[in-house]
Formats: sequence, C-alpha cells, structure tokens
Amino acid sequence: MAGFQFPSDIPFSVQELRNEFDRLVDRVWHGGLSTAPLDGQDWAPRMDVTEQTDGYLIRVEIPGITPDDIEVSILKPTLTIKGTKRAPENVAEGNRIIRRECRFGSFCRRTEFDAPVDENSVSANFKDGVLYVRVSKAQEAMGRKVKVAAEDSRHG
Repeated sequence: MAGFQFPSDIPFSVQELRNEFDRLVDRVWHGGLSTAPLDGQDWAPRMDVTEQTDGYLIRVEIPGITPDDIEVSILKPTLTIKGTKRAPENVAEGNRIIRRECRFGSFCRRTEFDAPVDENSVSANFKDGVLYVRVSKAQEAMGRKVKVAAEDSRHG
C-alpha cells in the first residue's frame, strides 16, 4: 500500500501547517471557543477598548496599513472600524516563502458601548501602526454635578 503524497503542483510546507495550527490553538485558548473578533474573516487586528470617565478610547494595532485604507463610522451604539491590509508583491521567480505568518486582506471590527455616546465627538488618529479612536459619552450619560449653594443662616 502506497503512502499518501501531496500533488507536486501544490506548494506544501509542514512549517506553514504548524503555524496555522498554532494560530487556531491560540484563538481557542485565549478567546474561548468564540472567534467573535474574526466573525468569519481570515484575520482581524487586535483591539483594546477602555472606558474613561468622559468617554471611550479604542486602540487598534494595524501595522503595515495606511490611514487611507481605514474607515471609521458610528451608528449608535456601535462603532465600526473597517480596512484593508494589502499583501506584499508576489515572490520573485526562483524564490520561495519559508514562513508566512502575516495576515492580509479586509477586516471589520465592531464594538458597542454601554452608555449613550455623542456621535459628533468621534475622532481618530493613526500613529506608528496604531489607530486611536476617541468617542465621548453623551452628556446625559455623564450626569452632572450640582453646586451646593450656601445660605446665610442669619436671614432665615
């Protein structure tokens, strides 16, 4: 009985297979069984969401992408960040890829806020491969402080 052989026209690397398996295990181990950040995508950038007193700070790591390739939109209560990370040029004839761990293509990340937000306050800055999005809470979500007036007890 002959052993299984891969067709000669299909590039195959045990290292690539191992890397893919490691990524799968990493998703399950660190994210539980849910792959919600991926939502059927091949990849999704890592995202941190921090609630602050007056709003939210969203930090998305997307090196190798330009601000022109990013779209930020908000429709209460959901912030959506979409983009495309372009693959490098094809490998030149005679060269071969030893390892391929970087992910490319389109992505879409969404986050919903617990408190009402001010859609007009959204700002986005991109620096050193990191996207920072700031969203202010709506005034009613922050409440308001009431100044206590002192009355003169001699006239009352």
